[in-house]
Amino acid sequence: MSKPTLPCAAGPARHYELFAGLRDSGVAYLVTGATALVLHGVPRLTPDVDLAVDPAPANLKRLERRLAAWGYDEPTPPTAAPEGVAIRRFCHGQSALGAIDVVPVSPEAFARLQAGAAVATLVDIGIPLIGAAELHALKQRSGTKTDREDADGLTVLSSINAGEAGGNDDTRREQIRKFSRWSIAARLDWLLATARLAKGLSPESKPMTRGLIRRHGWYGRDGR
Repeated sequence: MSKPTLPCAAGPARHYELFAGLRDSGVAYLVTGATALVLHGVPRLTPDVDLAVDPAPANLKRLERRLAAWGYDEPTPPTAAPEGVAIRRFCHGQSALGAIDVVPVSPEAFARLQAGAAVATLVDIGIPLIGAAELHALKQRSGTKTDREDADGLTVLSSINAGEAGGNDDTRREQIRKFSRWSIAARLDWLLATARLAKGLSPESKPMTRGLIRRHGWYGRDGR
């Protein structure tokens, strides 16, 4: 049986369209959670996109209008995260991307996160994301097994970036070392393939990042 195809007009079909739309709508946000982990260079499977959003009413309205225009809705009331923050989940039944989880933070907290933010460049878009140090701290504070593993992954990445040597049998370290050498486009291709598979779609379909820029090989590592 052939797998279903995704209509071109059914919401953002890839991360590029999501982040371009948020930029063009003037939404102040930072990517956080597992997607930020991937953008920093640590492999982590997730179909969803987590956003820390400036809580200013006008900014939230811009975000809501953008998501509504794409066909997202908010089917359930906000759910409390382990830290007690009310997370708003926006879902789209046809988009290849998973849910958009929105975490409103205080104005002071958002300003602090912005001050330490990083930027990942995808084609002509600068994707703002929570800095590695702050992401590490958030993961450690959460206390769940998965978040502790994520924090450990960021520690390994920091060690790799500092040029420190690891053990010869450290499989996780080698995975992170290789993944962190991929381009941002290749990392998001990998993440999108996961989201598509979760929805029963082919991971090799056209609406992936490929084709937006010239890349050599699947990894997008400048021909190496």
